[in-house]
Parts: sequence; C-alpha cells; structure tokens
Amino acid sequence: MQGSKRTEEPAFYYFRMHMLVPEGHILKLVDKHVDFSFVREKTAHLYSEIGRPSVDPVLMVKMLLVGYLFGITSERRLCEEVGMHVGYRWFVGLNMEDKVPNHSTFSKNRHGRFRESGVWEEIFEEVVKQCIAAGLVSGVNLSADGTYVKANASMESMKPIKDAIIVEITPKKYLRQVELENSEPAKPPADGGDKKTEKKEEQKKVSNETHRSRTDPDARLGKKPGSPYGLYHEVNYVMDNASGVILDAQAGPPSPNTEMKQALDGLDHAMSHFGRMVETLGLDGNYRDADFLAAVMKRGVTPHVPLRDMLHLNAKSRGVYPRDLFTYDPANDCYICPEGKTLKYRGLSGRQRAYRASSKDCGVCPMKTACTRDKSRTVSIHINNAALVKTKKTMGTKAYKISQKRRKRIEALFGEGKGQMGLGRMKFRGRGTVEEQVKLTATAQNIKRLAKHLERFAPESAVSNRIIFQKCEKAFLKAFSRLKNLIKSEKCSASSIPRMPSVVIAAIITGCYAYFSTASFAGMTVVGW
Repeated sequence: MQGSKRTEEPAFYYFRMHMLVPEGHILKLVDKHVDFSFVREKTAHLYSEIGRPSVDPVLMVKMLLVGYLFGITSERRLCEEVGMHVGYRWFVGLNMEDKVPNHSTFSKNRHGRFRESGVWEEIFEEVVKQCIAAGLVSGVNLSADGTYVKANASMESMKPIKDAIIVEITPKKYLRQVELENSEPAKPPADGGDKKTEKKEEQKKVSNETHRSRTDPDARLGKKPGSPYGLYHEVNYVMDNASGVILDAQAGPPSPNTEMKQALDGLDHAMSHFGRMVETLGLDGNYRDADFLAAVMKRGVTPHVPLRDMLHLNAKSRGVYPRDLFTYDPANDCYICPEGKTLKYRGLSGRQRAYRASSKDCGVCPMKTACTRDKSRTVSIHINNAALVKTKKTMGTKAYKISQKRRKRIEALFGEGKGQMGLGRMKFRGRGTVEEQVKLTATAQNIKRLAKHLERFAPESAVSNRIIFQKCEKAFLKAFSRLKNLIKSEKCSASSIPRMPSVVIAAIITGCYAYFSTASFAGMTVVGW
C-alpha cells in the first residue's frame, strides 16, 4: 500500500544540535580537535575595553572557515547558509534562536579594525604551530610552487597610466606657459588623420608598463601554459612534503621574479620554525635560476630542480659547438676550445662571465664554421654557475626522485583551493584583502589535515584499538596453549588439524597477524612475547 505522510509542525522540538551532525563530518572533527581560543588573544588589542560588546571574533573566524571549507565565496550567502543550516549554527556557536551577524560585519572589520593588523597572518601562524605541536609536520623536506589566480577584474578595466606632471617652476609661471601653449593655433590634421591616429592608439599593445586596472590596481597581466592571457594574482605556497601542511602562503604579482622571491621568503619563514632541520626544497623547472639556487644553498638547503641545459640545446639548434666541448682551466681562469686555442676572460656581461678567443685564432681555424658565426667564439658562464653544477649532480639520486614525486602534492593543494575553496577567482580586490583570502584558504586546508590527523590518533581510538588487541592476545594465548598441549600429548598431526575447532584456528591466525604485522598497535608497544 502506498504510504502518505501528513506534515504537521510540532510546537516544540527536543534534540541537541550536535546530534544532527554526522560522526566523522569535517566540522565535528575540527570542533573536537582544533582550539580557537587563540583568536581572542590575537585580536584583544584591536578592541576597546569600554563600549558595547562586539560580535565574538571566534564566531567570525569560524563563519569564515565554514565559507572556505565549503566553497561559499559570497559573505551574504554565507550568512544565509549559517542561518538555515543547523550544523553550521552548532559549529560557529549559535543556538537555534541566536541571530546570525549581518554580512556587513565582515567588510566593516576587514576595512576597519583588522585592516593592516596582520591578524590573518597570526591566525595562519597559530594553526601551523598547532600542526607542528601535534607531530603532523616533519620540516625536513619541503616543496615550493606558485599558481596564477584570476583577479576580480576584467580586461576592459585596463586604462593607460597617466604620467605625473612634475612642475619645477612657480605656479604663476607654469600657468602663463600653459596659456601661451594653448594660444598657438593647432595644425590641421591630414584627411583621415584623426581616424588613423585613433586606430593606432587602439592597436597599441596593453602591457603592465603602460596600463593598470582601475578595478584592481594590484592585479597584473600574465599568462601560463593552458590559461588565457588576462589579469592575475600569483599565489605561492611552501609545503611540508610528509604531511602536505602549508607552512607559508603569500600573494603577489604574477612573474617569475615574484615566484622565486616569495619561495625564498617562505623558506626563511619555515626555517624560523625548524632551523637547520630543513634539508631539501623540491621545485619545478621554473626555478632553474642560478642566483636563486645559490641563495637556497647559502641557507644550507639542497634544491631539487629538474635542470635542462638550455645553452646546450640552443647551441645545438644553431649548429655550433655547445659549451660542454670547452674545457675550463682554473689555474689560468680561461677556457680551451676543441682545437686547443685559449678563450681568455674578458669581463662581466650582466650576470655572465665572458670568455672570448682572439679573432686571429678563429680566423685561421678550419672548424670556425662549426664553432661560431661571429668573428671569434665567446663562452658565457653565470657567476653562480657552481650552484647549477651542484644542483645538476643531485638529479638522478634517490632523494631527488622522492622529492620530485612528493612535490606534486602542492599541485593537489592548489587544485583543492581552486576547486573546493573558492580560489579559482579572487573574491577581493587589492593586495591586502587578496592576501587575506590566500591566508584563510591555506588556514582552512591546514585545519582539515590537522583535524583528520588528530582524529586518527585520538586517545579514544587508541583505547578501543587496545581493547581489540587485548582480546586478540587472550584468544591467541588460549589457542597457543591448547596447541602446545596437543603437541605434548603427540595427538596433533596433519590429519587432526582439520578437526580442530574453527574458533581456535581463527584465533591462532588473528593472534599471529596481530603479533607479526607490527610491534606497535594503536600506540601500545608489544612486549613480553
């Protein structure tokens, strides 16, 4: 028979809010294992000691965390979701009758008391410290990488940068000069001149040097393989390879220089936590800069970067001798070419040390056409070439392969941020608020990993596992004792084993597995066997 249900709303509901949140839900794990009391300590100096009580800063941070964990990018929608979602209400500390803060509370605090206070940085740092205290972070092998995130601005917002007028004369003389210039008759343009000029102006290339976005002046033009040319911010992470915890998160303009500078800053930041414990830094091919690699080595860290000898490839494509065929003579600080001629040091060219052969030697050389197309051959070596050589030697080692394999986890973090936490496009404009979004996204990612780690090794789980192990131990000892008696009485043979009770056999198998599989079960070391 088809059933039907009459909907009748009772006058009262009797339940506890946390009972509606499933066990193992991320909000329940975070509430159970992550302490947010530090938020009041970090923000205490931003509030007055008198006046009307403000919205609880812990409630605000928890609401923002809900938005990042579940990809709610609009703060208006976030307030609506918290208002109608019982689980969200329970997590942030609101009962069923409490009023949800207005969405303007977040923007007023963002542009008011929290502006330039560094509170988001402090919250991020505190969560990292909790991860370290929980034993989640090893701090030995790190990785760094950056990604482009679309700015909250369109290409139509790009306008030419107006050069500032610097007046070095008195205002009275300057105004007189302007009047004289304006009184001169303008030359009539040629036929169609105005249209041609306008067309040329429109066809001028838009670049970071000539244009800025009026919507987000801190956004910059950029492009990465697989992404369209547009306005972006760059997000850079430094990650612990063992746990995937983000140790540093920064935002900046999209450029290779920004990527390398922020990677060094992030490395310094991580080393402030761990000191000399940091041994390696996994990177991709965009970091193959000799100055950058030298700076990493100066900090006592080994960079793992996939290097390709671009000079060798370029020389090969041009049909000339590659640099590898020239031998360096350290005693005389010169290079010897394949024909035995000397290339002497000629000085610095930018960051390159230039070694050049004499035009007389190259002019009579029978292999000149295969060596160079200039009058004489020049070999350029970067002043930090030793860092490139050392880095190249690490390629192929076991540590390098492990570092490069685990480095890909940072790409998963970017994918998680863009796909699930609203980092696919910046929701704010301006460097300060963009930095806030990046810090809070990284904080949410770290909190997820911290809560799951602590739940995995929670004391309750260890107690339940200990009980299971003790039961296995008793069953094993009982079965082992019975088997021992059978052997002593010489009644145990190949034919008698099948007749043994299945419970005894299962106990023996279970006990052997529990003993031989590991020496530590749920935090309890096995002794006395």
